[in-house]
Amino acid sequence: MIRRPLLLTLTFTLGTALGSGPAQAASCGIFGLTVPNPQVLVALEKKAGCTFQHVRWFQDWNQPFNQEYARLLSQKGRTLDLSWQPRYVSKGKLVGVPYRDIAAGKHDRFITQFARDIKRGGKTVSISFAPEMNGDWGVYQLTRKNTPAHFKQAWKRLVHIFWREKAPVRWVWTPNILYPTALSSYRELYPGDGYVNEIGLDGYNWGTTNPWNRWKTFAQTFDESYVAIKQITSKPMQLGELSSVEKGGDKAKWILDACRQLPKYARVKKAFWFHINDGRVDWRLTTSLASLQAFRRCAPGTALK
Repeated sequence: MIRRPLLLTLTFTLGTALGSGPAQAASCGIFGLTVPNPQVLVALEKKAGCTFQHVRWFQDWNQPFNQEYARLLSQKGRTLDLSWQPRYVSKGKLVGVPYRDIAAGKHDRFITQFARDIKRGGKTVSISFAPEMNGDWGVYQLTRKNTPAHFKQAWKRLVHIFWREKAPVRWVWTPNILYPTALSSYRELYPGDGYVNEIGLDGYNWGTTNPWNRWKTFAQTFDESYVAIKQITSKPMQLGELSSVEKGGDKAKWILDACRQLPKYARVKKAFWFHINDGRVDWRLTTSLASLQAFRRCAPGTALK
């Protein structure tokens, strides 16, 4: 998944916006949501007719922990799920933070403050550090100088700092689904059960968006990777990002099929729909009325008969 900066515009109106959501609506079940701001969250909940208990947002490396957003979400009973990307913008371009620099302690001061801010907030935050670290499309992903060994060393240093600061964090190791040109296996990148609370897995049905893509069912998207993860750990799992395009098939049927298939993935406890138009591909649940209606049919139960 190609990532773009997601800016969270926070003003005094956001508390009101969250408060206007369907507080009494049924839960959206296993489904969580990745959204660019709270207004989008509220708008979708009104359309979907259910409440997303799990909400994910993104932050880059040079940003302080978004205390205000976390507070707004936690006040409404939402879990706090953060994708923390080791990258920053410099002169209009994205720059990756090398894992070896994190492992060497060059960012300890920033990491320590981040941990202290989370502790000050008092709510548990699930952090997916360097999501899709096994990819080859982002500035912080693997290269010959940014290796799986460096990644594991960086991960462990982060965890030790957060332990030292007693920050309430759950660590979610979140690779992308398997793909042919990957530079590393899951096993080579896994920091070990002692440093991980939960496993994430990101996957998308790109349909025929690009010449090299083809339409894939939910099972074709996730099965192989799910089995591979089970071979290296017994930790509980989530789908950290999932979505489908409209182009190349029937997105509404894809959503209904996902709801039927999810109960077969016994370890998966959350599934975060990537409700974002990234400028090139529109991944939102609202790309068509049929897709939204499909989600409305299945979300509360997540398993249609």
